[in-house]
Amino acid sequence: MTPLNLKLSEARTLVDKLFDDELKIPEGREKRVIEAMRYSAIGSGKAFRPFLVLTVAKMLDVPQEQAARVAVALEMVHTYSLIHDDLPAMDNDTLRRGKPTNHVQFDEATAILTGDALLTQAFEVLANEKTHPDATVRIKLIEALSKAAGTRGMIGGQMMDLLGEKEPLTLKEVERMQSMKTGALLEFACTAPAILIGASDEIMQALKAYAHAMGLMFQITDDILDVEGDSATVGKTLGKDSKAHKSTFVSLLGLEEARQLARDLGMEAKAALKIFDDKADMLNHTTSFILSRNK
Repeated sequence: MTPLNLKLSEARTLVDKLFDDELKIPEGREKRVIEAMRYSAIGSGKAFRPFLVLTVAKMLDVPQEQAARVAVALEMVHTYSLIHDDLPAMDNDTLRRGKPTNHVQFDEATAILTGDALLTQAFEVLANEKTHPDATVRIKLIEALSKAAGTRGMIGGQMMDLLGEKEPLTLKEVERMQSMKTGALLEFACTAPAILIGASDEIMQALKAYAHAMGLMFQITDDILDVEGDSATVGKTLGKDSKAHKSTFVSLLGLEEARQLARDLGMEAKAALKIFDDKADMLNHTTSFILSRNK
């Protein structure tokens, strides 16, 4: 196992433990929604966003317990978005993280409630004083995640994505859409540890620059995988974008030019981390990993 895969596995284990603590199954009939939350949240997925939170936190000497709670809140939001994205009204998908999607495993109404519950509980986690003793810091985290998940972030980007099924988007529009839909939560992952310690503007801007470049690079490689990947390896249905006639980096640039743009963005991401010297080694390895990913 490579050092990066080991760190991803450690992040998955740590987040799963917190999920297990936060999502205790009650005795009443409402337990079905908790079971559905646990089904989608625990033990599946790469835990890439929690990994980013924990990696940046270690780089900035943030207490692990605080970082872990931020990581689990972020993963709750990300998991809710996947559940809703897979619904018949959206992508109508049947496979996610290598197993049946939530609405297939349970039912559509339960899947909607499950996503709603995960989104709501994420802010409960951030609001708890275990996340940080200073209420002002907790409010800043809540504000940052709200923006990243809302109309100026993930939801706004998702709306643009849906509209893109009906009319073509320009390259600039696709870049903006993906910066919102995918990049906003990745930026939160990278900057939340800086919020926890009240880091300087210089550090915050460097982390934002890294997250922006890395997020676009991540999406480009995702677009490439949608064309060239294997569903069994990736763990989700591929080829959806072309079937839906969506504008993507690949459809607008072609495979080779998209790969080159990803490489250029990788260089930008690494350049943004220079102020951290060798403390940023794991993030630099992450950038290289994304460029070569096959799942």
